[in-house]
Amino acid sequence: MIEDKGPRVADYFVVAGLTDVSKPLEEEIHFNDACHKVAKPKEPITDVSVIIKSLGEEVPLDYTCIDVTPTGLSADLNNGSLVGPQIYLCYRRGRDKPPLTDLGVLYDWKERLKQGCEIIQSTPYGRPANISGSTSSQKIYITYRRACENMTQNTLAVTDICIIIPSKGESPPHTFCKVDKNLNNSMWGSSVYLCYKKSVAKTNTISYKAGLICRYPQEDYESFSLPESVPLFCLPMGATIECWPPNSKYPLPVFSTFVLTGASAEKVYGAAIQFYEPYPEENLTEKQRLLLGLASLADGKSDSSRTIHTNKCICLLSHWPFFDAFRKFLTFLYRYSISGPHVLPIEKHISHFMHKVPFPSPQRPRILVQLSPHDNLILSQPVSSPLPLSGGKFSTLLQNLGPENAVTLLVFAVTEHKILIHSLRPSVLTSVTEALVSMIFPFHWPCPYVPLCPLALADVLSAPCPFIVGIDSRYFDLYDPPPDVSCVDLDTNTISQIGDKKNVAWKILPKKPCKNLMNTLNNLHQQLAKLQQRPRDDGLMDLAMNDYDFNSGKRLHMIDLEIQEAFLCFMASILKGYRSYLRPITQAPSETATDASSLFALQAFLRSRDRSHQKFYNMMTKTQMFIRFIEECSFVSDKDASLAFFDDCVDKVDMDKSGEMRLIELDESFKSEHTVFVTPPEIPHLPNGEEPPLQYRYSRGRMFEIEREKQSIICDVAF
Repeated sequence: MIEDKGPRVADYFVVAGLTDVSKPLEEEIHFNDACHKVAKPKEPITDVSVIIKSLGEEVPLDYTCIDVTPTGLSADLNNGSLVGPQIYLCYRRGRDKPPLTDLGVLYDWKERLKQGCEIIQSTPYGRPANISGSTSSQKIYITYRRACENMTQNTLAVTDICIIIPSKGESPPHTFCKVDKNLNNSMWGSSVYLCYKKSVAKTNTISYKAGLICRYPQEDYESFSLPESVPLFCLPMGATIECWPPNSKYPLPVFSTFVLTGASAEKVYGAAIQFYEPYPEENLTEKQRLLLGLASLADGKSDSSRTIHTNKCICLLSHWPFFDAFRKFLTFLYRYSISGPHVLPIEKHISHFMHKVPFPSPQRPRILVQLSPHDNLILSQPVSSPLPLSGGKFSTLLQNLGPENAVTLLVFAVTEHKILIHSLRPSVLTSVTEALVSMIFPFHWPCPYVPLCPLALADVLSAPCPFIVGIDSRYFDLYDPPPDVSCVDLDTNTISQIGDKKNVAWKILPKKPCKNLMNTLNNLHQQLAKLQQRPRDDGLMDLAMNDYDFNSGKRLHMIDLEIQEAFLCFMASILKGYRSYLRPITQAPSETATDASSLFALQAFLRSRDRSHQKFYNMMTKTQMFIRFIEECSFVSDKDASLAFFDDCVDKVDMDKSGEMRLIELDESFKSEHTVFVTPPEIPHLPNGEEPPLQYRYSRGRMFEIEREKQSIICDVAF
């Protein structure tokens, strides 16, 4: 055990990936309900076409025709038209050519074709593919964009297509994008829309439960042992062996963050970078070769044009959400490992960061860490606030969901729904889920909370209690979630609810506080749109990290605070006067004395609220977190400082008439000129002024393979 000596910037450095004892992921996943039906991921769509059935055209060979909509209506693109031809969309799946990456609709009379897109000009039988019919002057065509020949293995491709008719009560199926252009422009019939789904278009892949390759330090700290589950969170979709087509590009590394919650509700924050390395083909078993589509060794053949790769992950674990700084450090390590040769081993940089970088404090609020002549990062003192520590970004939540869906998500949380938030961008999940549990302050989420859930732990979705879980959208390629879960898709900005929960949305909230909240969020959403330097469509499905950092800048930090303050103001408004309904404690704490009904005059509180909002207040006051909130208000607890701050907010909101009061004080530490400068690890000095040899190079196949002798280097450097 290592003795604790005050707060640390980072607790552990971890390398995770495929190990000798890794088991196939499908053997590790066990669901206890009938809802989780396993489905094989579908091949990507490589071709689309249209056929005119009213002229006798038939479905081409190997194509599938979309005859009906999701609810069984006719999927004729001119649905209900009296004069238009009966046109249907067909598609073909496969891996014989690069897949389609986007679909669209072109109004030929008023817009130009987008760059990189192609038009379906004619049917397979040579007739014009104008959806409006050959006699119409207003021509409508379906367009598509295709991936390049040497696409990377995490390219997003079209994996499903459907047609919907909104006037008949249909909406895009979950995880589908809707092309917001009506295909049927005739005077008769229903409006018809094209929808499609995107997912990662990987070729033959075998997934395993990720394991621990190495860690630093090797011993645990006295107060915090390295959790065994960390490798699962580093590679939430599993450690994979993949067979890549010829000339495939290496995908860029993918950055992700996660949060582990201990039994005492203490949070531990993880920042990770996932990348690929070659995997020796000779290490494959016959079964693995078969699953990867390779020829058997018994045949004496080898497909030298295809290459085998595996994914790996480097990760930092900390009690502090220094996500931006950790991202820069891990990116530096990755680039260091694929360049060179270098004077210093990579282990020296790891140990230097873990042990030589001081924790920011009031005396040294900013730490500037110079990693190399070209790379640096800044660590700032965590804000001292009565609000809970969070790794969330309110701006990311508002940017991805917009005001209405963001407030609907708030309703789900304060009424304790089962909430499943998903995206194909892992770094976004933690930002949004952490912001969500912060926006319900003064309540504290009491149920299962997993911002980035590994596939191997997805059985939490079968839990009988409420939860907040974030998961990779590829989960939906494999399973149907339980029917009582509210699904929030951050990539398409859609919320899916089933049954009696469909009526639970932002409109059930108290009118005046909700109007004030919505006005503020609409204003800030517009400011965010102006700040954003690239169009949403390009950034929407950006899986890879790059040097564009939208989360930086003083203005964005201010918008984050303003969004947080808007939600805090809302919570203070809806709970206004709650203290006057707390009952005096007349006996020592016991099972009956701590019962919420003996601590709070609930019916009197409900009667004091507007009758038109009773549904919302009834739902909120029945939750575990409201009951716990009342208990915390009634007895001495570790939340006393936070509750006193919230009471102050309630008073300010009650008294304020101008709408200009500030509930959250600005952190002024960034204005301090006191910055501590940390230099890179020292290069050893040789006699007679000789230059140190460039002796450390890391081949792609041996990246971060820290063996025991290398571990001793770290220990020597560190201690």
